[in-house]
Amino acid sequence: MKQNQLTKSLETVKLIAACGLALWCPTLLNADVVILEKGGVLTGKVLKQDDDGVLIQMESGTHRYPRSWIKEVKKEPAAAPHVSNNGQRIPDWAQIVTLLANTTWSDGLKQVPATMIETGIWKNVPYISFQCQFAGYELNIFGDLGKPAAVQIGTMSFLKNSDEARSNCVSLICSVLANADDRKMIRALSWQQKDVQKNKGMTFETVMPDEWGAYGGWWVSVYSEEALAAARASDEELLTFTQPAMQPTVAVPQPVVANAQPAAATAGAVDQSATAPPPPAATTTQPPPTTTTAYATYPTWSDEELAYARRATPGPPGTPATRGPVPAAASPAKVYPRTYSRDGGTYRQPEARRR
Repeated sequence: MKQNQLTKSLETVKLIAACGLALWCPTLLNADVVILEKGGVLTGKVLKQDDDGVLIQMESGTHRYPRSWIKEVKKEPAAAPHVSNNGQRIPDWAQIVTLLANTTWSDGLKQVPATMIETGIWKNVPYISFQCQFAGYELNIFGDLGKPAAVQIGTMSFLKNSDEARSNCVSLICSVLANADDRKMIRALSWQQKDVQKNKGMTFETVMPDEWGAYGGWWVSVYSEEALAAARASDEELLTFTQPAMQPTVAVPQPVVANAQPAAATAGAVDQSATAPPPPAATTTQPPPTTTTAYATYPTWSDEELAYARRATPGPPGTPATRGPVPAAASPAKVYPRTYSRDGGTYRQPEARRR
């Protein structure tokens, strides 16, 4: 009897230890592996693999590596994408980005520097930003990344007036929201004029391309004003938490190549430029290897990546979105780090690690 009890106790201790290991070492379990041509090995979660390369999530945030750098990708068996909100109306950032990565229109998905916003409800609220489809779509997730205060996605540049692209954005937001009433609010919003609806502390909103702060894009957003206020970083945090967006000394290819902005569409019309062949893919720039076999993964941004940061002030209504090198006078003042956490109400970012 005592022997059986001892055996059960040992089994219980082993189970608790195993659970503890799973909680403390998530990167060791169910991790994808990316083997680089020059010998580097990266472990994490592959969010997107396409002709442009691989977008992988690691402790230091998400990093995109060009196809020419990659020798082999070994992925764990993928489970069907789903949302486990844990009682939250907006799920954590990883689930949102995974849902985006699993769409048919997220080619070239990559993380881009998120410029600090200094006005309005988004003022001083940290966020992360992603682009795909030649910068035709942009996704932003605000506040605590484990418990976001807001999520928004917009159609930019040559897709800004496309009803099909707007439909994709609405469908993505609906797939993110577990609450049926919240999904109904999103589906009921107008696509052709600014619309704002509220339900149980949450705001659902569409913003038109010619509005102040829209950066020339069409947006659909879900946010809690109370949560945004609580997620706002202090002035002291911003001094150490943000990264100066210095203009690089060398020219960097712009991620979008377009001859002209699409003409304004009338209500119900579809932007014809959205049906044209997409512009050629841009050259991917990532932190270079520190040696022939070791690669560095940085939570902050390289000079090359900072060239794609949006300028701090959107300019007059109707000003098109700005990505890529811009005049020094219009350069953004600061950007948020590639990833961060919030513990005890204080924002932190991970330290750089060598891979």
